[in-house]
Amino acid sequence: MNMKFTQIKYFIDKFHDTRGSGKIIKFTTRAAFFSVFIGSFALIMSLSILDGFEDMLTETTAKFTSDISIVNMKGGFVSRDSIDFSGLAIAGVSEVIEKPVIVRKKNDIDGFILRGIDYRNDINNFKQNIENGKFGFTSDSAKEVIISEKVAKKMGYNVGDNVVIYSIDAEEQSIPKTKISKFKIVALYDTGLGEYDNSIIIAPLLTTQSFFDIESGNATRLELSVKEKNNIASTTDELANKLQFPYMSKNVFDYQRMALIWIQVQKEPIPLVLGIITIVAVLNVVTMLLILIVEKTRQIGIMKVLGMPSKDIIKIFVFIGVRLALKAALTGGIVALILSILQQQFGFISLDSSVYFLDTVPISINPWHYLIVIFNAVVISAIVVLIPSIVSSKIRPVKVLRFS
Repeated sequence: MNMKFTQIKYFIDKFHDTRGSGKIIKFTTRAAFFSVFIGSFALIMSLSILDGFEDMLTETTAKFTSDISIVNMKGGFVSRDSIDFSGLAIAGVSEVIEKPVIVRKKNDIDGFILRGIDYRNDINNFKQNIENGKFGFTSDSAKEVIISEKVAKKMGYNVGDNVVIYSIDAEEQSIPKTKISKFKIVALYDTGLGEYDNSIIIAPLLTTQSFFDIESGNATRLELSVKEKNNIASTTDELANKLQFPYMSKNVFDYQRMALIWIQVQKEPIPLVLGIITIVAVLNVVTMLLILIVEKTRQIGIMKVLGMPSKDIIKIFVFIGVRLALKAALTGGIVALILSILQQQFGFISLDSSVYFLDTVPISINPWHYLIVIFNAVVISAIVVLIPSIVSSKIRPVKVLRFS
């Protein structure tokens, strides 16, 4: 006789009711659940962190370098008027001046990059990184700067303090030309990317032109934002064809190429790792089912005597295995989602920014990660648990009842 699903579910619940089972069944059930839970959780978190690193590196680097930059390969200046931007999908162009400087406070001396920007033309939306104070300056030529929170904490500065900056220009001169000026700190920023936070000081463009004796219209770099972010690479190539030596175009991916390549290398073996971890976890489910079959051998024999088809017995144990794997995978996904949201909001898992570029573990929540991991766990479970399920259907009731 063929059994309805409600009848099969009754036997599933009875067979897998650990409250009435022995200690071995309880232990193996918990071990199987925990292994699938850990496997799913670890895989989702690994995928989320790798994607988070890639997204955060690209996003944070763009705050300082924009989508595309134009530089002089000979180390000279770039003139905006000498470049043809016609026909390019460019949303904005901004001039930038960057030169090394020295900051000294009492006995603390450190080197930085003084970056002059057109703050009224904020194509990188840098103002979103301001943590204390307001983005902007009192005038285009104000002797004011914005420094990072890390530098402020390290050197004991606060908003409103004055900082003395030294510029040493030794180019084509036997005696280095030194300039010293006092700047007022008007805001503190934090991007989370230690490579930049520990080295960049921001000032008005005209102020840096005067400080470094740079003629108006010249810049050390031009920054461009594109209309469609997916077209950054193609727009870079189009621009490169327009530029003449010694100008060169670089996009945001070029500045962190090694880190991004490393992330891609880490992603390559993920499908294989995903499969191996899932199979290892599911093997614990198979072990649990085999032990359950041994313990329930007498009940299986009785059901076969009463006329239950072998395919219904197979269904019972397949459902038990798949249900356990699904619950464990879903639990792993839920815990991973909660932890990811908390990390995004509070950043409680920190990193050494000098080693990992970022000061907190970045997380990217992608629904496809959850669907793929949970789906794989359930599908592999359904396939693998067929082995013990078929074993259960081969039990001969005569032998079972004779020796029970």
